[in-house]
Amino acid sequence: MKRNLILIVLSVLMVALLLVGCCQPNTPTESQNADSTAAQNGETTEAQTEAQTGAPEGPIDLEALYEAGLAKINESQSEQPLVLLEETDPGFLNELFPGIADIDMAQSKFMLSPVTNGPVEVDFVEVKNAEDVQKVIDVFQARVDELSDDPTYPDNAEAWKNNSHITSRGNLVILAVLTDYYGEVPAEFILD
Repeated sequence: MKRNLILIVLSVLMVALLLVGCCQPNTPTESQNADSTAAQNGETTEAQTEAQTGAPEGPIDLEALYEAGLAKINESQSEQPLVLLEETDPGFLNELFPGIADIDMAQSKFMLSPVTNGPVEVDFVEVKNAEDVQKVIDVFQARVDELSDDPTYPDNAEAWKNNSHITSRGNLVILAVLTDYYGEVPAEFILD
């Protein structure tokens, strides 16, 4: 009885999440419009330039970088698009990433799985000081190590172990992990 109730509640939550995603307008952002216009004119977009050269032309637009990578993932996976939830609460983020609150960040974006510790996540941290890049890498690696060793969900642990990528360029560090269902991590999320 209890198990059936849990399944019903989870089903209702999944339907609610899908409806919320479906009801939001699918209007492109200004950066997406600019990228689309640039692509139509045969020009290189800012995200492509950054991915190719390793150096941003100006401030790093984490939202544009995330949206470009997400678009690549969802292009190849039309049946069930990737849904991640942004987490902004510093206290909760420090629970998930112990030590992250001690790092002086210029900006960050944490996109987490709707399922706690699910192996689908993309996190961006741009630090103010280059000396802090290794600290962020260490914090991200500690998260990967912890979730790779979780005996409760062995399939999730295996995905965290085999599909996690931590890369950096300049003062930006990205942790990206995707299950095999979503394919390879796109180039937008790998900075090496």
